Amino acid sequence: MKQIRDAYRKTGKLHHAYGILGEKEKIKEELLAFIEGDLKFPTTGNPDFWQGDFNIMKIVDSRVLKEAHSNKPLKYDRNIFVIFTNFITKDAQNSLLKIFEEPRSDTVFFLVIPGVNDLIPTLKSRLMIIKNTKDKKSSLTEEAEKFLEANVSTRLKMTSKIIKDVKDEVITKSDAINFIKNLEKVIKVNWKLKKTDQGRGKNFLAIEDIEKAISYAGDESPSLKVILDHLALVL
Repeated sequence: MKQIRDAYRKTGKLHHAYGILGEKEKIKEELLAFIEGDLKFPTTGNPDFWQGDFNIMKIVDSRVLKEAHSNKPLKYDRNIFVIFTNFITKDAQNSLLKIFEEPRSDTVFFLVIPGVNDLIPTLKSRLMIIKNTKDKKSSLTEEAEKFLEANVSTRLKMTSKIIKDVKDEVITKSDAINFIKNLEKVIKVNWKLKKTDQGRGKNFLAIEDIEKAISYAGDESPSLKVILDHLALVL
């Protein structure tokens, strides 16, 4: 947020679309304060301000946003759209490509999402990415290493806990997918250490399985349990 605020105070200009990475609850207060304080743009009782708050943003939500984007400002000189989401499906992202690529000149988007890896490349390219999150790489990598070193029974217990934590909103779907991505990172590191063709072949097949899992997990209604349990059995 500091990067956005400093640039605006220096130039008086805004990019048409920002992708702010981090936990939405930590960013929300600061972002809304910037909009109200620096931009002098009310976030309540303002027909030109739109806010969506989602756990998972689906294609039906993207259509609501697109419809709102079709309306010109009524009271102020611009429309501001703020989207807070823990995860956004591929279908929803593809649906939003056009308005993020060709927004009206009086439109600004703020998309707040946990990580850039959740974005498809074509949508990511249309955003100015702002990192507002601490690096969790170490802890995520440690969990991935424990998973790969464990036996099948222990792995299934770990996947059950992940599913329960997502259901109880202790973690987000995005966190679960990041866990899968860290499995891939750990295996790729091990791949480099393997000197035999047999070891390399095994890791190559594992990476194929993980890449398919990541692709399926980003769909509209994936079964994370089926995906994680499958990885527990085959890796």
